Amino acid sequence: MTRFAVSVTTLRLGRRRMRVVLATMGTLGDVHPFIALALGMQARGHVPVFAGAESVRPIAERHGIEFHPIRPDGPQLLADTGLDEGQIARALATDFAFIIDRVLVPYAEISLADLAPVIAGADLVLASSFSIHARIAAQAAGVPLASALLQPITLLSAEDPPVLTRGETALVMLRRWFGAGAVRPLLRLADRRYAKGLKPFAALRAAMGAPPFAGNELLAGPLAVERAVGLWSPAFSPRPADTPASFVQTGFLFYDGGFAGEGLSPALEAFLQAGAPPLVFTLGSMAIYAEDGFYPASAEAARRLGRRAVLLVGDDRLEQHRALAGPDLLVAGYAPHSQLFPRAAAVIGHGGIGTTAQAIRAGVPQLVCPIFGDQFDNAARIVRAGLGLSLPKRRYTGARAAAAIGRLLHDPTRAERARRAGAAIRVEDGVGRALDALGL
Repeated sequence: MTRFAVSVTTLRLGRRRMRVVLATMGTLGDVHPFIALALGMQARGHVPVFAGAESVRPIAERHGIEFHPIRPDGPQLLADTGLDEGQIARALATDFAFIIDRVLVPYAEISLADLAPVIAGADLVLASSFSIHARIAAQAAGVPLASALLQPITLLSAEDPPVLTRGETALVMLRRWFGAGAVRPLLRLADRRYAKGLKPFAALRAAMGAPPFAGNELLAGPLAVERAVGLWSPAFSPRPADTPASFVQTGFLFYDGGFAGEGLSPALEAFLQAGAPPLVFTLGSMAIYAEDGFYPASAEAARRLGRRAVLLVGDDRLEQHRALAGPDLLVAGYAPHSQLFPRAAAVIGHGGIGTTAQAIRAGVPQLVCPIFGDQFDNAARIVRAGLGLSLPKRRYTGARAAAAIGRLLHDPTRAERARRAGAAIRVEDGVGRALDALGL
């Protein structure tokens, strides 16, 4: 019996509570599911410890969650790279290797140094896909390790192939024409291609006393653990047949209190009450810095359609976009998606997994405008599930957006599918199922 299994058995017998380190990095879409899990752990009597960027501290401490800072944080990354938020967002949009070469590898040693002390005293480590450092530290310390996968692309399934960066569908077409056997060699090729940039982690494993890992630390590592939980709903993407036995699909996890203020602003509430449900346009918490005309084009699309609209532009971009406001168009910084989206006619977003999940739960159709990373795959799955349409951000104009949104608003089949998917997700207990799968 593994130490992970021993810990689970001990816990279920009620002998002790668990101290669990939750390690993640990224935007609010990466942070919020871990906050939801931490709150669920608290409710079951455990002690969650959030290990992440310093910017997450206020969120964790608001809920009494123990916090442990891990470098780099946002300001350090901006200073060291010499880039601003928009340049980093654009770099991510054009080069997947950017996160390996400029974020993961350069800070590997200091991230491990930050993580090692807090992990040494843990009963369990739950790491996100990008948290290679947490996996190495846990394995070096002999602490039970699990992964939290936030989106289907992380499975790299040959049975249900991902749509890759910029929307390439070659793997999907190969699976359709020739079966999963034609896809597997290409997935292995991608694994080897990106593994080259991750070679420094092999030396760090040896230095830490962690066992060697022959696969790709970023792509294969999250599934090479005792337990991996997939935090998305079958209503969005069912579990493919070729997932490992260690994988459990739980359903989406929701939390959207990432900014101070738990409710809708008085101005937004008044706007919602003053007329028909609006279109809601959002680029999440990162892509707003590289919106490159998205919001002016969105305002134009709303005018073309004669629809009321809300533009969520980010609190520090309000002045930049305030001139777009009008009697039927409200410019706002941030609003809790769980409270705003159910009152929308449709959601037009970037395809980040957090925004996408909130729109599905709200039961409204969505137009996904992917920019980078998993967003193209998420968009394809929304289309495949009949829950919305896709218009890549690079092709996004007022006229094209108006045409796509018009199709969306006049499609009763998609509207009904969105309503049914929302109803199904609202009765799921993603947090409970994830904690059960982890033995908590």
